[in-house]
Amino acid sequence: MIGRRTVLSGAGVGLGALSVTPSTAGEALSADTVPLIERNKRAIEDHHMRQQRGALPATIAGEPQPVQVATADPSTIVSAQEPPGGVDDPRLVIAAIAGWHAQSTAPPFHAYGPFIAEDEFVIEEWETHFQGLDGTMYSNQYLMAYELKDGEIVAVREYLDSHHAFIVLGLHGTWNRLAPPRAPRRRWRPARSSLGLPQLTEMETVFPIRQEFDLDPRLLCDVAPTGKAPGPRPSTPNNDKAVVQAMREAQARGDAAAVAARHAKGFRHFIAGEGPFGWTHLQLQDLYAPLVQHLASPIRVRFGPMVSENGAVFEEMDILARLDDGSVYNNWHAFIHEVRDGLIVQTREYMDTHHFWVMLSRWAKWGETPVPPMRQARRSNLPYVRATYQARNPFLKLDRWEPLPPAG
Repeated sequence: MIGRRTVLSGAGVGLGALSVTPSTAGEALSADTVPLIERNKRAIEDHHMRQQRGALPATIAGEPQPVQVATADPSTIVSAQEPPGGVDDPRLVIAAIAGWHAQSTAPPFHAYGPFIAEDEFVIEEWETHFQGLDGTMYSNQYLMAYELKDGEIVAVREYLDSHHAFIVLGLHGTWNRLAPPRAPRRRWRPARSSLGLPQLTEMETVFPIRQEFDLDPRLLCDVAPTGKAPGPRPSTPNNDKAVVQAMREAQARGDAAAVAARHAKGFRHFIAGEGPFGWTHLQLQDLYAPLVQHLASPIRVRFGPMVSENGAVFEEMDILARLDDGSVYNNWHAFIHEVRDGLIVQTREYMDTHHFWVMLSRWAKWGETPVPPMRQARRSNLPYVRATYQARNPFLKLDRWEPLPPAG
């Protein structure tokens, strides 16, 4: 486990986003006039705006090019996925992702949802869209967890639909097929290769552990919400966290009825990803049936600290289970729960979807239908769009007096 200052580490270098995390931001935001969480939100918003100003080259040949936004110290980056191409060597990351982006048509569009901020933490959901000349689209869904200190982003953690990245970016790069791991995994740290490190024997967790228990496999199913046990009201960050905590305590007891009672009728569970995920995902009991059928150990889950604002509660979860063929299911999740009138009305979930496919699709009926490369934008993950920006695509020549490469 790592210390609080590096609790939320991650990257906008993520597969396909090509966004960057600022090393400094918002110097003009006065601590005397603006509350801390608003200063932190504005620091991130300011970075997005400055990034957009450098998205396009000059319109006239010979004019100065826009100044690029500085990237974060790569040592702060932790991403909930395997390294691009499956080879954890920082020197190979660019080669793994450059091929597809070099034949895309423009800077990407990023749409950002509402912030969730508390103390020094800011959570942000977003989606990104690139169109490729090969007819495919990179259209991914992200959650970024930022930690700031004195107006500076000191660490970020990234979650995304990693299976989508594997499928689309692997069309124009060497992406190795991953074998089911035989030991607990390490999250990808782009600047810190895990090559040569000893194999883990216990679950690696990169956040302070709020709660830990063995999950009853019978609870790996869709919630049948009853709304019979509304939590504390009115909506405040602490009251909304208490609702989520009560639901997790019911899970720890294996009490399915109490879990259902904490969810409002009409509850919806979104899982970032394409089929069998998404807004209309396959039932959880079907998604996780291979895991339950091949269990050789308890299902251990760990939850991190919560961040709450405006009826939304963010938390992270690590999960580990050993299977009967000697492989290890070890996934990383982030959740945003929407709480209304003391009940959970919606949960949006992000995880390492490629690990899910590697581990469970080999035994599942749903795994017989591969996800094809995307050719149109997916349904949005955002409750609403707070802002839309473009970011620079460093792999594509966009000088506007030069032609684009021919379509493939």
